[in-house]
Amino acid sequence: MKILALVLTVVFVLFAITAATGICNAVPALGFDGAHHLKHAILYAVLAVLSILWYRFQANAAA
Repeated sequence: MKILALVLTVVFVLFAITAATGICNAVPALGFDGAHHLKHAILYAVLAVLSILWYRFQANAAA
């Protein structure tokens, strides 16, 4: 599960950058229509932070 948390963190960070800059217009459902979407970028950044927290809690979990 730790690997999944790290993968999700990377994906959400990339989505946040893409949504903030508007460089991708491939998937309009995710907010990627070529325009700058600050709300989507903030949402993806929050999801990235939550994924990091999930990773951190998984690291402290007993085996």
